[in-house]
Amino acid sequence: MATESNAEREGRLSEVPENGELVDFTDNQLFGKSTDTLERFTARKRALAHPVRYAILYYLFRSADGDEDERLPRTELKRLLDREKNGLQTHVRPLLKANLLAEVPAPDGADGRQTFYRITNLGERAIRSDLWNVEGELPE
Repeated sequence: MATESNAEREGRLSEVPENGELVDFTDNQLFGKSTDTLERFTARKRALAHPVRYAILYYLFRSADGDEDERLPRTELKRLLDREKNGLQTHVRPLLKANLLAEVPAPDGADGRQTFYRITNLGERAIRSDLWNVEGELPE
């Protein structure tokens, strides 16, 4: 009989959830020691589950290229997506609510009446993780 390796034992659950408590069990296992929750995590995944939303976040990730102050005006997003204001809001709102995108003040010298966006740290982590899954290595 083959013996079980440490890696196999570590992959197993040390405790089993009670009936009807799988979601709470998963939340506690994944996020018990963090400020995040399973609900917020899955909300971020839902926000990114639309190609237009994902494209917005990916574009901001590539545009920022490590520059935390990189901002993109709403007018540029409208141009890139060929969307009217309401059509753009449909996609921007879930990203804002999931804290993947942030509305930020206009940079110095820009028209302060315009709305600007930047990718958040959570948004960057989401894209980096996906790039690792797609490309097999973390982007620099």
